[in-house]
Amino acid sequence: MNVSTGILSWVLLALLGLTSAILCFAPPPLGGKVGVLYVGTVYGVLLGVYFATCRGIRSASRLSTLVVISAFAWPIAYSGSFPMAFIPGGTVHHGDVVEPAFPPIAFGGVLGGAVLLIPMLLLLKSSAVSRRAALGKAFWGILLSGIAGGIAWELGPTLGAAIWAVLPTAPVPQPESYAMAALFFVWQPVMALFIGWATSENHIFVQTHADGPKSEVSARASAFSRGLGGRAFVVIVAILVALSLTRIIPVRLRLAHRERAVAKMRGSRPSAVDIPVVQPMTEEEALILKQIGDYQPGRVIKGWEMVSHEKGFERPADLSFQTFYTKTGEAVSQPSRAPGQYVWVIVQQYPNSAWAQYLAEYPPNRYNSFDNPKQHAIVVQFNNRVRSNQLERSPGQTWVALYYIWPSGNCVITVEYHTSDESLDIVRAYLEKYPSSIR
Repeated sequence: MNVSTGILSWVLLALLGLTSAILCFAPPPLGGKVGVLYVGTVYGVLLGVYFATCRGIRSASRLSTLVVISAFAWPIAYSGSFPMAFIPGGTVHHGDVVEPAFPPIAFGGVLGGAVLLIPMLLLLKSSAVSRRAALGKAFWGILLSGIAGGIAWELGPTLGAAIWAVLPTAPVPQPESYAMAALFFVWQPVMALFIGWATSENHIFVQTHADGPKSEVSARASAFSRGLGGRAFVVIVAILVALSLTRIIPVRLRLAHRERAVAKMRGSRPSAVDIPVVQPMTEEEALILKQIGDYQPGRVIKGWEMVSHEKGFERPADLSFQTFYTKTGEAVSQPSRAPGQYVWVIVQQYPNSAWAQYLAEYPPNRYNSFDNPKQHAIVVQFNNRVRSNQLERSPGQTWVALYYIWPSGNCVITVEYHTSDESLDIVRAYLEKYPSSIR
């Protein structure tokens, strides 16, 4: 039976948009084409729930088309906003961070709104509504989409930050995290309500005579005359709450795990009081300055890291020795002239082994996610336990350098592969010189 849009139907539509925002802002780990289409697919499916339950649309082809349209609207809007960032006023600067401003986000909203609304309103309009009327509503919806998207993006520092405080999806918020939070939680419910209004058709019934049959006369009438049944409403809301919890609970569990890991990191920091002065090695003692397999060493770079007494970031001074290895015949004098295929080796010497152990586990110059067990994980190489990112990256993924890092006595050794050739000859050679102290 076709259920007209009553109060409960409007409430349900808003809750569907809010649920979609939660599922999209805190997505499961996806990649490739599935990840690209995830946001629009979720939004389309939940809109389909509304049209199936509140509008009586049971056509599988119409509902499937709705989902497909929505699935492609999001990536088109997202990618379409990038070129507008190059226009005057397309970006704003927050310190060293450059973020999109209102114009490119609003343009993306207009573009996505056009892709979503024009076919959707034509698809879901009733037979009593002309194509011209549907297109007129689509025009106003496209404007609303752009304005809502741009305003939501501007609300990132306020509304977005508040949402992030409840639902933090990463260890550290990225520059656009707050704005994306506001964008999902404003745009999706607002546009869901607009779509509900734009596709609605209300009726009143006129009695022709005292005992005669009712004739249906199309007219604008109050949307509150009839509505979604209370029992069905409760069941659907319960399902939406369960769906939201499937994303909220993992995020909160990761946050709790992250906080415990940070507390452990702070609690295990060695003492920075009365640290002995390091007795520096020579370059030849620190590094292997001869050919290793097919690789030859380049120039040695030697440096000091000053002691830090900043609260929470205390650390001793260290002496570092660095060189890079290139394939034989590709000799270069400095990293800036490296051929783009090289292996970087750093040996850092600390005053004692406690600090070496600590800084190998918590390297200050490397981003680590405490809720990702594959990041900076312990792996075994040549009967030694070392830390690496090999579990979270694809082989040959040169834009993310493969690294191995481990403590050995009072030294920390780091080997980074800036090359698709991930032969472990260099790792083997340095493990023989510096056996790992990880137990």
